[in-house]
Amino acid sequence: MIRTGQWRVLGMMSGSSLDGLDLCLATFAETETGWTYALESSETVVYPVFLQQKLATAHQLSALGLMQLDAELGAFFSAAVADFLRGKQAPVLLSTHGHTIFHQPEGGFTTQIGGAARLAAEIRLPVVYDFRSADVGLGGQGAPLVPIGDALLFSDYSACLNLGGIANISFENQNKRIAYDLGCCNMVLNTASQLLGHAYDASGKLARAGAILPELLALLRKLDFYQQAPPRSLGREHFEAQLQPSLFNGAYGPQDVLATWCAHLGEIVGGELSKYQVDGRILVTGGGAYNDFLMEQLRKHSSATFHLPSAELIEQKEALIFGFLGLLRYLRRSNVLSEVTGSSSNHCAGALIELF
Repeated sequence: MIRTGQWRVLGMMSGSSLDGLDLCLATFAETETGWTYALESSETVVYPVFLQQKLATAHQLSALGLMQLDAELGAFFSAAVADFLRGKQAPVLLSTHGHTIFHQPEGGFTTQIGGAARLAAEIRLPVVYDFRSADVGLGGQGAPLVPIGDALLFSDYSACLNLGGIANISFENQNKRIAYDLGCCNMVLNTASQLLGHAYDASGKLARAGAILPELLALLRKLDFYQQAPPRSLGREHFEAQLQPSLFNGAYGPQDVLATWCAHLGEIVGGELSKYQVDGRILVTGGGAYNDFLMEQLRKHSSATFHLPSAELIEQKEALIFGFLGLLRYLRRSNVLSEVTGSSSNHCAGALIELF
């Protein structure tokens, strides 16, 4: 096997769950038979409470307040990366997804913050950022972007299921990559858990103690989002406009919401797998993979085998793939699939800063 190139990249991801900044240092190698990766090290740098609270309400800030938060988050990112890379061989570039504040492709915009210019200036390495805007400009959803990484790095699985703040799925269908957001996941589960005094539902114990409410399940099945054909994507706006008012208005106990939402996700995932005749081994990543009750609901509604990889890959797969997307941008290769996002063409997305 002849190696045609290899590159060390630091991928950075801040998701809607607000767990912290995921850092994943990996080497990607291009060979005659395709791409491979080797994880070198990773870490999740937890947000201090004040920053987590600011990010949770960032969409309500003034324009000036949002710019100030962008600078503040950039300082946090730079310090975290400097600490993480200390004593390590420097990568060829940093690839940062940033943190999403607005995602409204129907309105022609999507916004991620995280001080990319400051990151490039302080770490003194090239930085790739702003992966979604070009796709929205080409008429796409700006999401999901991870599927090209699924196709090139994880093709031995029938599908890749991510259970993060938002659940999404990626798989091959009739020689095309199909990928889309399934619905909110930890965004709902964490909110319900916090009402019970927990940051999240460890192992799904809180959900297991709740009741699955048939009347609530029936209401959830009728949500407009599920009537949309792919490509489709979600942002916090959907959660706040449609889910928060109906789930957290005092009509239902938080434990019952947890149990019912897990059952609802089981139905949704099982239904989509059946619809597209996806079976075999499915790679499951994201924080929801640790929720045993949720995993039981997935298995209840599908005959597929849901495979949980190492804890490092469960937690860092998105950061790993955004590192890969940044590398493809650096190499001037296509890194967004139009068949997935609905944009007018495959393209090479992301802005590149090279200061030194």
